[in-house]
Amino acid sequence: MIVIGIPVDKNHTCDVRTAAYCSAEAMRPGVQWGYVASREAGVGRSTFAYYALKDPKVTHLYFMDSDVVPPENTLKRLYDYDLPIVAGLYPMRVNEEDTWSFKGDSERKAYGGWWPRSVPLPDGLTEADAIGGSTLLVKREVFEKLERPWFKIVYKAIENGHAYDEGEDEYFSRIARQAGYKIMVDPAIICKHYNYKEL
Repeated sequence: MIVIGIPVDKNHTCDVRTAAYCSAEAMRPGVQWGYVASREAGVGRSTFAYYALKDPKVTHLYFMDSDVVPPENTLKRLYDYDLPIVAGLYPMRVNEEDTWSFKGDSERKAYGGWWPRSVPLPDGLTEADAIGGSTLLVKREVFEKLERPWFKIVYKAIENGHAYDEGEDEYFSRIARQAGYKIMVDPAIICKHYNYKEL
């Protein structure tokens, strides 16, 4: 069984387009969806995973954000790869730079290593150094091998206005790679990211 998990803020806000996508996916056999309200996405993702994995029938967790909408058939496409960790992409803005939601190819870095949207995406399934936490399909075995919390922000002293070294999805990517897993992305899966306005 695949469980779709969405971290939402304390007022339980979720874009209606994201909710509609998840509801449509949950019409398929073996797919359910739910959400967890928390103060930040990493806490929500880890909490959702902890409770979802109490059900032994759960084989995969599919993480979404409350303002991201993947193309039709994204979940099936990711599932059919049969990989421990695989994701689609969505546009982000990082310190006023337009980026994609993965890190890779150290020669082509925007702020923090995220792939610039001004640079063409690679062709075909691609290994990444890190992946954003939405449109992210992870097999159960990954969580069973890693220690909790699976997602968390790693803070540091404030420097140049930044108070952390890693976001929660970067942290997950790092500990998964340290455990021997590859982080794979399908650059052909481009999601809508509304983030109060379409990016």
